[in-house]
Amino acid sequence: MTVPGPAVAASRGPDRWRLLWPVLGAAVVVGLSLGRPTALAHLDGRVYDALLRRASGGPASERVAIVDVDERSLARFGRWPWPRSRIARMLGRVQALGAVAVGLDMMFPEPDESEGPAGDAAAELSPGDAGFAQTLAGGPFALGYAFTFGSREGRPGCVLQPLAATRLDESGGDGGPFRASGVICSMPALVRAAGASGFLNASPDADGIVRRLPVVIGYEGALYPSLALATFARATAPRQVILRTTGRGSASLTLDGLSVPLDTGATLLLRFRGGKGTFRSLSAGDVLEDRVPEGSLRDHLVVVGTSALGLHDTVGTPVDMTLSGMELHATVLDNLVRRDFVRRVPAAVLVEVSGGVVANAGAALAVEWAGIVGGGFAVAGTAALLWVGAGWLLATLGTFVSPLLPLVGLAVGFVAVTLGRYRGERRRADRATRDLRQARELVLHALTSLTETRDSETGAHLLRTRRYMRTLCDTLARTSRFRDQLTPEVTDLLVQLAPIHDIGKVGVADRTLRKPGPLTDAEQSEMREHPTLGRDVIANAERRVGLVDDVFLTLAKDIVYAHHERWDGTGYPEGLKAEAIPLAGRLVAVVDVYDALISRRVYKDGLAHEEVVRAIAAGRGTQFDPDVVDGLLAVHEEWRQIARELADMGSDRTHP
Repeated sequence: MTVPGPAVAASRGPDRWRLLWPVLGAAVVVGLSLGRPTALAHLDGRVYDALLRRASGGPASERVAIVDVDERSLARFGRWPWPRSRIARMLGRVQALGAVAVGLDMMFPEPDESEGPAGDAAAELSPGDAGFAQTLAGGPFALGYAFTFGSREGRPGCVLQPLAATRLDESGGDGGPFRASGVICSMPALVRAAGASGFLNASPDADGIVRRLPVVIGYEGALYPSLALATFARATAPRQVILRTTGRGSASLTLDGLSVPLDTGATLLLRFRGGKGTFRSLSAGDVLEDRVPEGSLRDHLVVVGTSALGLHDTVGTPVDMTLSGMELHATVLDNLVRRDFVRRVPAAVLVEVSGGVVANAGAALAVEWAGIVGGGFAVAGTAALLWVGAGWLLATLGTFVSPLLPLVGLAVGFVAVTLGRYRGERRRADRATRDLRQARELVLHALTSLTETRDSETGAHLLRTRRYMRTLCDTLARTSRFRDQLTPEVTDLLVQLAPIHDIGKVGVADRTLRKPGPLTDAEQSEMREHPTLGRDVIANAERRVGLVDDVFLTLAKDIVYAHHERWDGTGYPEGLKAEAIPLAGRLVAVVDVYDALISRRVYKDGLAHEEVVRAIAAGRGTQFDPDVVDGLLAVHEEWRQIARELADMGSDRTHP
């Protein structure tokens, strides 16, 4: 049995942690479904709106129409409110055109005195109201009223027609329709004459968009229908009505053989067929002037209202942000007539949450198996399938299952595992960088140690040279001339590489390298070969390994080869001049001369710090780059301290 080494064990750590990301992603999905934050609910509504606009289910029913008191009607017959006799004549004409049920999206709470006041008896109607009541009593009309909530504000003595429904409550008291606290209604005599009425209330979602309408509302122990339901009941006269509520946020209303799916609050999700103008609309003025062909409304369910500016409220819907109340009621009638509803089945929430968890895990596995790019394509494809599938369910089966949580699960899974992989790769990259740095340090120490084996008097040269280079580069990097060249990365490399400037000395014979006295001309020539020898060592290694344009090795060659060049062009090995000398060589030239002069060697004693600084300053513009010398003068006290601190290391002796 083998035990993995530290590097192997470390590499497995991030992989083990990445397996936790799907679990955390699943927790996020479940938490969102339970907490249901407002932003998520709004986004879910927008998802529903987008799907619904693509799943209208075909054109509107030809049996639903609108009679509109529009601007043209008011221009012809005068401003609203019209005399009740004119409204009665319009309704009579609508009935004569063949309508089987007519819902009035309007209320008549006050007596009409346009044709004379009411009689002395309180119950006696004005002539206009009496004629209007007679018309209502003779036709299939349903009047509108409005419930109030939160207070008992309303009109006392209202007459309402409750829905004769059997209620089956399986919710344990937690479900069921909204409960009103007050009501605003039409005159009781008119409501009695009509024999049918329904509420006009809408129920916008938290974002202000009307996606559903209440079909039934509870008030003082009884159930009352919406205007659309009352109008539909006028046309169909159902013998049995059953309202069934459950504790799972769903309900249903059965009208004989028609089952209407409802959700929280006994509201109906509306299947909009389109925006404004979707339903056939007749101008009330045309109806009054007999400009509508006979039989135009035969077997129709009609909503009468007004779209005139200032006389109606508009609401925002998924298909139109300025839809009128008439069109909302017409939409409910259309859904009832076509038996074409949007259902939100109780299991939808479980399906959505499960889909989110599975999608999260799937996205995580896709990234693990196929990588970020391949996983990204897989996630995008899955998201498209989820969207298309949800649209198909809504358009074909009328069932809404929101793809939002599965889409969130996909996104969370993809992002989480991608971040996990990124962190793992970052750790590995950092570890590789650290290993590379350590390897470089090892090579540098090996090279400098190789030099030390030939020249035993350079032991502390390594540490001092690094310290000198660090302080000099940091100072010069603050000047405009060197700011772009001496970046932190380049400075770090120069500090590491500075000690190897004399590695070429390994190729110089001991009799020359260790000679205690002055060198002959031939020995001087041999000594001057060490920059070329050092450069060739690095270049040969670079060529054998196959590295090209490596910054580290380029700087190393510059340091080794150019540190004996002079600013005035009289240096060696090539006699480069001024800016033609690589910056690394110019920097090391000053560092090397300072340390060489201040340190004791076998052939000389070390000079005092002040003497060394004066000597280097004297070479400003001839031997050395003037700006580099200025940098030394700015930090020379720091160099003095470095020379003192490291004077006794190895075999070196300095006299600062």
